[in-house]
Amino acid sequence: MRPHRPRHLVPLGAAMTLLLSGCADEAEKATPGQVTASAKAPKTPQAAKTSAPDSGRPWEPDDAVQRAERALDAYDEDGSTAQRADSGSAFLADGMRRTFRAPGKRWYRLDLTCDTAGVAELTLTLSRGDAEQAYGIGCGDPEADQFTIPPGAAFTARVDAVRTGTGLVLWRLNTVAREDVDGCDDDIEGCGG
Repeated sequence: MRPHRPRHLVPLGAAMTLLLSGCADEAEKATPGQVTASAKAPKTPQAAKTSAPDSGRPWEPDDAVQRAERALDAYDEDGSTAQRADSGSAFLADGMRRTFRAPGKRWYRLDLTCDTAGVAELTLTLSRGDAEQAYGIGCGDPEADQFTIPPGAAFTARVDAVRTGTGLVLWRLNTVAREDVDGCDDDIEGCGG
């Protein structure tokens, strides 16, 4: 699929940093080698695992947000028709379930990434009506996964909660011109063949 990226970026990092600052503050208060559990992090030794991009360093929410934003920004192409329609994030322990309206004539592209400690892959399930497809999302990948959805009825994106690791999921929903859709026209119906 040809990569695309919106031209007008919303500073999601600032919002996530503020949201996750409580976790970072608790981590700073911990003594070296001690892991402090937040309300969202599991109270198991798994919370002390390190993330793949920073092997040897503990998983930190602020760093995770920055890595995830870089993965979402990895596709930078001049002349892109992508326009941001929505964006957000979720803690791994909460999972993600979001229903998007898909009006208009432009196609939709969902960019999704995750940054975790203790979890290598998440499952994203896209559904619309009776159609449903599941995809594996590699956490810590340098580029976000992209999924194309044609306009029409609302669709749902779901990542089930994972309580055995620490992390977050970031996503952006963009609209793109039909002529800029590359690869599969509908990742919900599927394009196997």
